[in-house]
Amino acid sequence: MKMKKLFAGLTVVALGVTALSLVACNDTPDDPTPPPAPETVYGLPVAGTGRYIKDSDLVADGDTRYLLYSTNETPAENDNVIAIRRGTFEEGEGKGWKYGEEKIALTGESGKWDENIGTASLVKGAFTFENDEYSWLMAYCATAQANDTQYSIGLAVATSPDGEWKKVSETPLIEFDADVYGSTSVGCYAPSLVNLDKQNKIRVFYTYADMYGHFAKFVDLDAADVGALYTDESKVSGEVQCPNHGQIAGGDAQAMFPNADFAYDAAAGKVYAIKDYSPAAATKPNYAERIQLLSIEEEELYSVELGGGWAGLRTWDFADTEDGAWERLYGACILSDAYGHIDGTKAMEIIYNVCELEMDDENWEFTQNLKTFVYTPAA
Repeated sequence: MKMKKLFAGLTVVALGVTALSLVACNDTPDDPTPPPAPETVYGLPVAGTGRYIKDSDLVADGDTRYLLYSTNETPAENDNVIAIRRGTFEEGEGKGWKYGEEKIALTGESGKWDENIGTASLVKGAFTFENDEYSWLMAYCATAQANDTQYSIGLAVATSPDGEWKKVSETPLIEFDADVYGSTSVGCYAPSLVNLDKQNKIRVFYTYADMYGHFAKFVDLDAADVGALYTDESKVSGEVQCPNHGQIAGGDAQAMFPNADFAYDAAAGKVYAIKDYSPAAATKPNYAERIQLLSIEEEELYSVELGGGWAGLRTWDFADTEDGAWERLYGACILSDAYGHIDGTKAMEIIYNVCELEMDDENWEFTQNLKTFVYTPAA
């Protein structure tokens, strides 16, 4: 839902300044000096005035990174779109990862199931759709509702992450049934993709939220022909709920698994996840104050017998942020390779969100930005 903010005064002033500048330009000759090159900024991108950046997915394809995230298309409004930036690394003091120009990857369509688009995840592989070949698959959540309820999950394909993305269907692949599970529930959100065989055996992890809580689920896709996923039931597995026991922290009487991102260590046979704590309800915004990194043996995902469950690896809170300045930590992801794989014995880069409290900034939506931690496993 679009929420217009009171930037009208600034707009009037800006228009006045622009008009005066145009008059001045008409009274002076053209300056042949070319404008200075834009300043290079290293590190994660920072949202401009009236903008936000949140809910990221970061993958490394060789020496290139692709940062996928949600942002608002129009300054000072909450008109969410999926955007992407390409990152390259530069050696030298004060340098590092440099992310290029923002490109809008996907938008919602008015009057359709995905009118209000949410978050997304991408993965590399070998796919076909309508007889064309594609190298990248995106899963995104969206809803026709304007109040962040009844989310479902759809797919899109592209030949390059920062190229043109094509939606696969006008209907979602993973659909939330509001008539059965509640029209006020969040539904199926926070998709997270893993390419199990680095070809087209895709696992779609996602958070399922109904009247009883938030839980992690997944379905497996035979995605060689992405279009067939919508017409051939044998190409899509039944949904599986991930184990919900072990060292899961969140501040709830019952263990919850909200807003999680997943990565796969094939060599060790482990799945890693980073999830939110349950949202803080005392003060707005109702976002998490902590995030938790966990792992589980892959075989436990398929067993009806209870194993050890999730092992808690690390929890971060406001004290871990820069100068302890941020009281909201949420929406984290694990940097993986292009297929959603990691080496769990090595350091992991965690990208997460922060924002101001409403009591400190009434325009807190536009203070949402990305930060990073590095987790080093114990020897």
